[in-house]
Amino acid sequence: MLNKDVKIINVGIADIQGGQSPSVIRTTLGSCIGVVLYSPEKKVGAMAHIMLAKDPSGKDASKNPHKYAETALPELVKKMAELGCTKGEYFARLFGGASMFKGMNSSFLQNIGDLNVTVAKEFLDKEKITLLVEEVGGHEGRTISLYLDDGRILLKKGGFEKYLYKVR
Repeated sequence: MLNKDVKIINVGIADIQGGQSPSVIRTTLGSCIGVVLYSPEKKVGAMAHIMLAKDPSGKDASKNPHKYAETALPELVKKMAELGCTKGEYFARLFGGASMFKGMNSSFLQNIGDLNVTVAKEFLDKEKITLLVEEVGGHEGRTISLYLDDGRILLKKGGFEKYLYKVR
């Protein structure tokens, strides 16, 4: 049970949110990916809920930058800077990217999750942001909750839930 002083910050689809302890940041993912950045020293973090890896038309990303990994991830890093963190003070965790369109005859729909994960990992590698934990793929959606007091993640998937404690 959460303390009544704890604020729940919900992250919608194509959204980025950040906060500080004792808040909890939460989202639900299918083929979308959730990229979580957390600073254990400052007890602040941010989460992006990303729908697609890249803007196929090249025209939508300027209107909806949080929808695409290529534009949302730099915004996520900017959010951590707004929260007072520089690179090296925070670490990444990656969730989602499930194949939610089984049985559909579209390679695009079948591969959305995999492509999202690939682009996110490439960005983190290029920016030298350490990826500590990933829970990606499969065929089930997930709900993740980032507890900013200690950085643990509550992962709910397929009727089960578990805590992930690795923060550095």
